[in-house]
Amino acid sequence: MKLLIAGGGTGGHLFPGIAVAQEFLSRNKENHVLFIGTQKGIECTVLPKFNLPLKTVWIQGYKGKSALAKIFTLFMIPISTLQALIILLQFKPDVVLGVGGYASFPAILAAWVLRKKRFIQEQNVTLGMTNRILSYFVHKVFLSFESPKKYISEKKAIVTGNPVRKFVSKTIKTSDRFILFILGGSQGAHSINRAMLEALPFLTPLKEKIHLIHQTGRADLRWVENVYTENHWQVEIYDFIYNMDEVIDRADYIICRAGASTVSELTVKGKACLFIPYPHASHHQEKNARALADDSAARLLLDWKLNGQTLAKEIEWALQNPRALEVMRKKMLEHAHPYAATAIVDELLSI
Repeated sequence: MKLLIAGGGTGGHLFPGIAVAQEFLSRNKENHVLFIGTQKGIECTVLPKFNLPLKTVWIQGYKGKSALAKIFTLFMIPISTLQALIILLQFKPDVVLGVGGYASFPAILAAWVLRKKRFIQEQNVTLGMTNRILSYFVHKVFLSFESPKKYISEKKAIVTGNPVRKFVSKTIKTSDRFILFILGGSQGAHSINRAMLEALPFLTPLKEKIHLIHQTGRADLRWVENVYTENHWQVEIYDFIYNMDEVIDRADYIICRAGASTVSELTVKGKACLFIPYPHASHHQEKNARALADDSAARLLLDWKLNGQTLAKEIEWALQNPRALEVMRKKMLEHAHPYAATAIVDELLSI
């Protein structure tokens, strides 16, 4: 059986697709997977690490662009759909799954034209713009939460949770210090990077108690490295982390954005976190984080309140409240969906 997975652009869209691909391939040695993405998306560098094949189409984002760029994007839709049609005719998939991101749009349209079995997967608490449109063109919509069901037909909606990559949840203590992990996501988070550097003077008294790991994104890497060096902090710094689950296992406390894939992996791992949601993208991340913070499973700090002093206070709180962190870890596990990929593949194979 052949599965085509379309989407990506960011880790939040791509990694659920990888989780489904891994589960699908594990079912039968004769199964095959192909990804459709964009030339500038994270999929171009990440998928080869997982030995997963990729074809690209000409499509780009629409939001936040100039009027001329938006016109160009609209012009690219029929071209990218034609490219997707050619890819589908060559690969001959039995099933097409869109995982969000702009590349999923032309691929699902092409699958609709060819009358292939079509599915989409939504990671967030609310349905994204692309998936909201595509929901009219697919047989089923896999949801991570109950709330998006109001936007689509009950016959199409299946709540599976958000797929996470296969790993074993475990704690690996590699330091006697409190291991703090600053996780910026696949593209990094500039405001979190800046606030962490501003927090260093406030954290000086705790310096010997903290082992710091910081994933910065490529753009801020050198700047962050230099500031840590100037302040005499020894830190593990990375622009991107491929073995993310191993680093998460080591951490006592994680400060991060609240993208759906990040949230899903941290719930499965049962990790105590401070979520600082990305303030744009229709507030998807804030809604993701609030679903956990309202149940005392995580801490929440909004981006507009973020600065060195507020971040330092949150870090101090985490160091001073080990029992509260343990409660958070247990609560996070209650929200986990470790078998989401299994449920999705079961449905794909049942056609």
